Amino acid sequence: MFTFTIENSEFLNEFYIQLKEYVKKSYAYTAKFLIHPTLMEDYKEQEMLTLILINKSIYQNIFNMLAQLDNNMVFSSLSCLENALHNMRLFYVLKVNKNNLYKYMTDEYFDLKKCEEIIDKNTDIKDRNEFSVIDFYNEIKKTNRFEDIKQILPLQIHDGNLYLGLSNGTELNEKLQDKVRGYMISMYRALSTHNQMFFNGGIDKEFEEVEGSMYRKFMDYVKMYV
Repeated sequence: MFTFTIENSEFLNEFYIQLKEYVKKSYAYTAKFLIHPTLMEDYKEQEMLTLILINKSIYQNIFNMLAQLDNNMVFSSLSCLENALHNMRLFYVLKVNKNNLYKYMTDEYFDLKKCEEIIDKNTDIKDRNEFSVIDFYNEIKKTNRFEDIKQILPLQIHDGNLYLGLSNGTELNEKLQDKVRGYMISMYRALSTHNQMFFNGGIDKEFEEVEGSMYRKFMDYVKMYV
C-alpha cells in the first residue's frame, strides 16, 4: 500500500486509508440511488442505464487510480484520475439537464464543453462551487501530457537510475509524495462534488456518517496546510 513518509505522514496516511473507505461507500450509495425506482422515476430505462454506466466508469477509474498509487505508479494513476474527472464532468451535464442527456444518447457530435459553457453562463456566481472539477481535470491533463516534464522527470531519477514509477526503487521521493498529497485531496473534493448530485436526506444514514467523518478529516487537513 502507498505510504507517506513526508511531514505529517501519520495524518496523511490516516487520510488516505479513510479516503479509500469513503470511495467504496460512495460507490455503494450512488449505485443504489441510480437503481432506486422512486428516486429515478423521471428517467426512462435507457436514460437510467446511461447514467449508471457513466457513474460506474467514474468509480472504476478511481479504484484503478488507488491500486496504481499503491504500487507508486504515479503517471498511470493520474491517467485513471483524468478519466474519472472527465466522466464526472459528463455525468454532471447530463444529470442537471435532461436535454443534454438526450443529446448525448442520440448525437454522435455531442459537445461536452459547449454544454458546460451553457450551464456556467446560466449559473449564478453565488451558486458555484469554489472547487472546480474542470480546472482540476485540466491540471491533471497537463501533467499527463508531460507539458511540465522538466519538473516531473527528475523526480523519477535516483542514484543514476530511472525507475518505472518507483522513483527510488521502494518509495516515492518527498517531492513526488507532496504532489500525490495534493492530488489525493483534490480527488476527494472532486468526488465530494460528484456526490452532491445525489440527494441523500436520510436515505442512507450510514453514508451520511461516512461523509461527515471524511469532511471532518478534510477540515483537519485544511487547518494543517492552509
